[in-house]
Formats: sequence, structure tokens, C-alpha cells
Amino acid sequence: MSLIQVIDAGMEFAGNHVLKNINCTLEHNSRIGLIGSNGSGKSTLIKIMLGLLNPTSGKVLRAKKCQIAYLAQNLTLEPSLPMIEHIQSARVDIYGLKKLIDSLSQALHIDHNAISEAELHSAVEKFQALGGDEHENEVQFVCNSLGFTEADYPKPIALFSGGEQTRICLAAILLMPYDLLILDEPTNHLDIAMIGWLEKYLAKSNRPFMVVSHDRTFLDNTVNTIYHLQDAGLMVTKGNYSSFSEAYAIARMAQERQFDRQQKFIAVTNDFISRNIAGQKTNMAKSRLKMLSRMEIVQKPRHQKQIHLNINSSGRSGNDVYTLQDVEFGIPDGSSLARDINLKAHYQNRICIIGPNGCGKTTLLKILMGEHDIVSGHLKIGASLSLGYYDQHQIALDESLTVMDTLWQIVPEATRGYVLSWLARFGFSGDDVDKHVGILSGGEKSRLYLCVLIHQNPNLLIMDEPTNHLDMAMSDSLLKALQEFKGTIIFVSHDRYFISKLATKFWVFHKALDGNKLYPTVSEPDLEMQPAIELAFSIPEIKKAPPPPKEKKKKINPWLLQQLQNEIDAHHSEIDSLHRELDEINRQLADSQTYSDTDKALCLQQEATRILQDIDKTKLRIAELETDFLQKSYEA
Repeated sequence: MSLIQVIDAGMEFAGNHVLKNINCTLEHNSRIGLIGSNGSGKSTLIKIMLGLLNPTSGKVLRAKKCQIAYLAQNLTLEPSLPMIEHIQSARVDIYGLKKLIDSLSQALHIDHNAISEAELHSAVEKFQALGGDEHENEVQFVCNSLGFTEADYPKPIALFSGGEQTRICLAAILLMPYDLLILDEPTNHLDIAMIGWLEKYLAKSNRPFMVVSHDRTFLDNTVNTIYHLQDAGLMVTKGNYSSFSEAYAIARMAQERQFDRQQKFIAVTNDFISRNIAGQKTNMAKSRLKMLSRMEIVQKPRHQKQIHLNINSSGRSGNDVYTLQDVEFGIPDGSSLARDINLKAHYQNRICIIGPNGCGKTTLLKILMGEHDIVSGHLKIGASLSLGYYDQHQIALDESLTVMDTLWQIVPEATRGYVLSWLARFGFSGDDVDKHVGILSGGEKSRLYLCVLIHQNPNLLIMDEPTNHLDMAMSDSLLKALQEFKGTIIFVSHDRYFISKLATKFWVFHKALDGNKLYPTVSEPDLEMQPAIELAFSIPEIKKAPPPPKEKKKKINPWLLQQLQNEIDAHHSEIDSLHRELDEINRQLADSQTYSDTDKALCLQQEATRILQDIDKTKLRIAELETDFLQKSYEA
């Protein structure tokens, strides 16, 4: 039986359909990516699946005793609770038994009796059966992977930032005993290394999951089915996001052609009817009129509204925007984050700062803005700079103002119509413009902040996680505007797609034997190879250890390397062939006529699943061969 089955479900608020005739299932092998624009109903659908909301029409069937682990976007945690206690709350069974074992052990020291000894033996057996011995290692592994150390365990949750609290919740949820995992925007507040770890965690998991995400690369690397919410309806496509994107484009093109052909036919037929309804061919005209009344009308494809942004500069800056010479910076407690920094930012550079959470990326941005002092060295700021800053937390927004007043104070001379038209471009219309900023969602605040930023007419943009909380359409609009921007951009991001399309230069936090150093790179680093971008918090004074004595290595026959290379090339060709097969199947699945033959549609979906599994197996084999090749290359 399916874990969750949604049948003809709908949700209506104040006469508006948020969801309509939704049909989908979550199976024991589901790996689903739920996508859609902000406000399309993704969180509503999840709440209906979980039973937190009752649909206004249709029904939801849930398997009995199905344990669901759910990471919501807006979480409320007990501020005074130590972090480790929240993590431990995910396994009350294990920690309850651990406390019982400790209590019984102490009691036996005082009064050794057969009854207490039997109870202790039973508790230990249950503890071991639940995996209690291994659980502590799992806790440490998950917490370390999400950027926490043992020093963080006793800290109260109130001391952690909002992003860190989200990661604490994610850690607890991943450690729960669940049958189904549902994650709503899990990659927000994760750096590239953490996102890569979560991708591998989900890829290796043998339990079903559904994730809501706007991260194309993350979806490509984790899911094999896409649920797309649009216009209150749900479209199900087999494959990852790239497969969906191609199938969706084909389906829209086919629907547009069908719509155009049908409209031409209707126009010609109506013309014939109007000319002959009262003439000699009246029976033919009536017959065609009856035919039109029975015709199933093809709906015109609704194009997603594109927001066209244009970021104008107030004037050109100088050629040298920033020069950092032998700079060291740190945090107020005296700890050094990075030193020996020698960097330059020039006019029209698009610089991406890359590194794990906590390494000092935001601190570096504040140094560039003059809001944080350096410890030593020299920082030279260029002339004629007009700075626009995008803060990922939007703390510059006044929460007591309305949406309309927030923009109007930036352009006080503008007319009401001008302000309303600009807010409408960012998704604020009707009563939305009178909302106070304090009650807006994270996505709404991000859109409003962008609207304000554009009206500052900067020639230098400094942006901290600009795509957080933005859906794909808004993120694409922002990307296009930044690509066309005439000024200089320095930004922090963990969105690999966004980075690859915008950045022309990188400042990367690297590991350094003598401390944390920041280096500019002249080419894009491989974002999948985490050792190149991870940061080790080593003490700056650590001296470089002498190299170990060289060992005499056995030479590797070059013929063996060539055989490995040939096998790798053959597997790459195999993947190309499998992708071509998958593209053909997706093309057929995108054709509505395919579904007139239920058996054929089912066979195609099963074949698509098999091909995706073959692709995953082949990629795994390639990774093993490449590791072997590199190792033998070093020995050669």
C-alpha cells in the first residue's frame, strides 16, 4: 500500500482555489522533488498530506503506523533548551532507556538484587536492539556534517542564529526513526559542503523522501520524480529537474501547437457556419455547430509571468574598487578568521566569495562596506562608489512600515501609481501593499528588499545569499538583471547554478597549514570537490610539519592506465546512450495521447525508472574507476 495517497484533493480559501483535483502518491521507493513558484501551494499540499489541514474536496489516505519526519520552513524552538537536548528529543526511546540503565546501575551498586539485575539486563537488550550503542556516533557525524562541534552541544538554542536553528532541526529530523522524510527548503542556510553532504545522505538512504527546493542542482542530484504545482494543478514527471525541464518545454510546445491548430479550425468552422446557417447548406452548418459544441477545447498554455528587472547605476565607479594588502581580520573575541589576504576587485568584476558557514564570508562583506575593522594590513576603497547591499536577513527593512511605505520612502517624489506598479512586478498587489513588513514571509521580504535595492541605483552591489527564499522564476529574473548590470558585483552564494551563470572571479577560503588564508582564483573551482573550498579552523601559529621520508614506489605500467581510461570512456558513452533513451521516453510521456493506452504509459514510466537506476549505477562505477585511475597515476 502507498504511504500517502491524495485523491482528487482541493483546497479553497475565500473562493480561490489554491489546489484543485490533486492526485498523487508517495510510495515506499519515492524520491520526489516538489517545485512551484512561491504561493503556488507547496506547503499547503504538504500539510494536507500530513493531516495538518483537511482538504475542502477529495480525500487523503495514509498508511497506518507510518512515521513521518517533517522539516518545516518556519520553526519555533524552546530558546532555553540546550542544543543537544533538542537533538536527543528525536530518539526519546533510546535516551529514555539510557537514563533507565544509568538509574538501575546506580541502584544495583546500593542494593544488588535479582529483580533490578533482570530489569537492567532487559533494558540493555532493548537499548542495543534500538541501535543505542551506534547512535552517539550517528549524532556526532550528523552534527559535524551540519557545521556543529561538541562545544556547541550545551549551548541554549537562543544563542544560535535563525539559520543555525534550522540546521539543528534538520539534524534532529535526520536522526529520527522515520518511514517517510519530507523536507521543506532544506538547503536554505546550508553551505556548499553541507548541501553536498545532504545530497549524498539522501542518495544513500533506502527510505522514501520528498523535498521542496528551488535549487536545480540539488534536485538533479537527489530526486527521480518531479511534482510541479502550477495554476492550482499538479504535473507529475519522471526524472530529475533537468528531465522535467525538458519534458515541460516539449509539453508546452505541443500544447501551444494543438491550441493554435484548434483555434484556426474553430475560426474556419465558425466562418462556414455564419455564411451557410441560413442558406442551402444549412444542415451542414448545423452539423458543424453541433460538432463545435461537443469539441474538447485545448486550453491556451499559461506562460509564467516573468519579472523584468533593470538595475541602473547612478554613475560609473573608478577602475580599482577594492585593494586588500596583507589584511588580517577576525571576530570580537580576538580569534583570527583569515590573514595574509591580498586581493583586488576591479570595475565590472563579478566576484563570488566561497567557503563554509562560519569561515568569515559575511564578515569580509562588512569589512568592504566599512562596518567591520581589520586587525592589520591595508584596505583601499575606490572612488565614486555608490553601494547597494543585499542582506540575507533583511534587517534593514523597517518592520513597522507597510510594503507600500517601504518603497515610497526611497522614492518620495514618485506617484502612487508608480509605486503600485513596481510592487506589482515583485508580486505585491491588492491588499498585499498594505501589509506590515513584520508579518511578511521570508520570500516576500526578499522580494521587497530587491525592489528597494533596485531603486537605490548603485554602481557596486554587495549581496549576501541573494537567492535564499526566492523561487526559480524570481531567481532567474534577478540573475538576468545582474548579468546585464553595468557595475561591480561581490556576492556570497551557495546556489551552484546561480554561481556558474554569474561569477567571473572567485575569492575562495582555502585550507592553509599556517592559518586561514583567502586567495583569489582565476578560474572556477570544481564545486563538487569539497576539499578545495572547505576551511580548517587551525591556529595561525601552527608550523608546517617536516615532510615524511619519501618511500620508493613501484612503477605502474602505462598500459594499465590506458585500459582504465578506455573503460571510463566506455561508461561515459553508455551514459550518453541511456540519456538519449530517457529523452525519447520523456518525449512520449509528454504527449497526452500516450495516456490513452494505460499499459503503454505504465511501461514507459517503468522503463524510465530502470534507465535512471542504470545511470546512477554507471556513474557510481565511473567514480570508482576515476579514483583508481588517480591513485595509480600518482604511483606511476
